[in-house]
Amino acid sequence: MKEAVLTKANYLPLDSVLKTYFNPKYVFLPIRKNMNLLVSDNQYIYKNSEVMVSNSGEKIFSPVSGIVLGVRDMLYVDGSYPSVVIENDFKDESLSLFRAKKRISSYDKDAFLKTLKAASLSYKGNITYTKFAKNDKLLINGVEREPYFGAKYFLLRDNVSDILETIDLIGELFKYKKVVLAIKNIDNDIITAFMNELGTYPNIELRLIANEYPNGIDDYLKEIVGMKDATVLDIREIVDIYTVLKSGVNSQNKIITITGDAINKQVCFDVRKGTILSEVFAGKFNFTEKSVDVYLNGLMMGKCIDTLQYVIDDNFEGVFITKKREHTEKECINCGMCHKSCPKNLNPKYVRDHQGKVKPEYKESCLHCGLCDYVCPSNRKLSEYMR
Repeated sequence: MKEAVLTKANYLPLDSVLKTYFNPKYVFLPIRKNMNLLVSDNQYIYKNSEVMVSNSGEKIFSPVSGIVLGVRDMLYVDGSYPSVVIENDFKDESLSLFRAKKRISSYDKDAFLKTLKAASLSYKGNITYTKFAKNDKLLINGVEREPYFGAKYFLLRDNVSDILETIDLIGELFKYKKVVLAIKNIDNDIITAFMNELGTYPNIELRLIANEYPNGIDDYLKEIVGMKDATVLDIREIVDIYTVLKSGVNSQNKIITITGDAINKQVCFDVRKGTILSEVFAGKFNFTEKSVDVYLNGLMMGKCIDTLQYVIDDNFEGVFITKKREHTEKECINCGMCHKSCPKNLNPKYVRDHQGKVKPEYKESCLHCGLCDYVCPSNRKLSEYMR
């Protein structure tokens, strides 16, 4: 593997305090394909009430209590969707018949899967309960995918015991022969906290990963730790699994990052899913540049957007805000930087020159990390062809 381009020296420091924003005026829930509404206009609903259900039985729950106002088209990371609009009454009234568990170790495999399924627990569109027992290795990804984001730091810092208890339970229920938790090698406080408790969990191996991009991408991380055939769970999934096992309901919160060299703060927010980004942003940040570019879901793997009217959902990770850049494509100067920087030793120029019609192994190997775009002095959108 080649050495990554972005290293610790390139990263922007984040505020060590996790901010919160739990009281949006409205929340929006997308009505994606094969979803059926279970609510009607002007209906009062409780927090964690079922709002819609898919043809296959996956449910969407309300993150707040309040009044259903109707349906409105809204923007999301993966497109525009008609969305249920709920006006928050700020009471967080919730109805739950689930009896909280004192310890999650009381679950057997069937009860574990049944509980995850009932809560419709998923991560970025993939149903969590279907992922287990497909092989004998389990890798927990605690490394941030985008180099400037910090949600995983706070998830790890604030949930050490819960994370280890959950990983240990999964390893035991599904008889994994190897269980690895991967975290960055620079977060000394987190490393110390986990090392202090790992003695109770001898079946969990802690692996420290260099603070370089793109080490947090699942497929690349599997190569680094030598577990190409492992099942990968994100640290966000582990924390959510613990929440579901303890309370019976899915977490309605999401940690996002707002960062970049054109704003006066670099912070992470714990927010309610369904909140509009502009509401989190309003009044809290000042631009240090008159003209900026806003990258949805990061500078490396994200896209440049022209509005903050995006809804925060499972696919939303944060924004990177930087001074306006030159986006005009120029002629290729044959510098070879795209090839040199590619972690998989691919040649993006070759792909572009052939309009994406290349050998299948190119499509199978590309990480879609965006490094080829990042290093190109001619501003060529090479990653579009790699996709």
